[in-house]
Amino acid sequence: MASNSRSKSVDPISLFTFEELLQEVEFDLRIKEFVVMEIETANHSVELNKPFRSDYFAVFMIQKGNIGFRIEDKSYEAEKGDIIFSPIAETVCIEKVSDDYKAKYIFFSLDFIMEAGFNYKSNDVLKSLSSDPTNIIRNEPDLYRRMNFHLDELKVLNDTEKDNYYFNEMIWHHFSLVIYEIDNHFKKTDRPNSVTYREDEITTSFFILVRKHFKEQHNVQFYADQLFISRKYLTKVINKTMHKSPRDIIHQVLAVEARILLRNTNSNVNEVATQLKFSDQASFSKFFKKHSGKSPLDYKKDDLY
Repeated sequence: MASNSRSKSVDPISLFTFEELLQEVEFDLRIKEFVVMEIETANHSVELNKPFRSDYFAVFMIQKGNIGFRIEDKSYEAEKGDIIFSPIAETVCIEKVSDDYKAKYIFFSLDFIMEAGFNYKSNDVLKSLSSDPTNIIRNEPDLYRRMNFHLDELKVLNDTEKDNYYFNEMIWHHFSLVIYEIDNHFKKTDRPNSVTYREDEITTSFFILVRKHFKEQHNVQFYADQLFISRKYLTKVINKTMHKSPRDIIHQVLAVEARILLRNTNSNVNEVATQLKFSDQASFSKFFKKHSGKSPLDYKKDDLY
């Protein structure tokens, strides 16, 4: 068997691009940097025992049946109820797919994960996830249920035929929770005693509050008050669980939303500053340049050409 694995590894490695993947989508996407799809055995287009890499990430949840795959010289098998995180640029071989296989996938590009504020090149969420290619989550029915809900919501929100005024905010909310749900699981598995249940609960609640109020509330004290804890304790918890300060996270979400509004709307810089509740255009411009490396006006102009 070992010799067979080595002989297969010399086969040419196919590269799957995100642009090719989008051609398989049967409805128009609002944001063409991620897509949620259901894949069954009949429409599983990857050829068995042929190595491939992709220039995008994937998370998939197996609803029925099982799938076998190989990474380097080690084989893995996942079945109904399992959640798998597939990092970018990993060389994979699909070895088998059961006749009754069915899974829900979310595919997303590197650009999208960067826009969402997860810096893949730093010591951040995706870096920790991608450090181990065997990211299979088993026997976690509550996590599976929550993930399934987020993926269903993301699929609807990204369909242009579905009306939703707040689709941008809700997409970022559900997508970020998908990533944090997975990362929280692996952090608790790797270091079960490092983060307490209370700290984990505060972190999740803080993140949900930020997604709900970030446009109107930029001050950390507001979120501490909502959680009935001191600002000092909130800062201590978030620094421990997310390796960033609460202020950094609020600003990260604001910067992402600012880029979306400047790129995807007809609003001018002053209108975006007003929507995000900055005191004036000058303070917004200073904030945006600090987080994006260019002025909001230059950013908006660049997107037009």
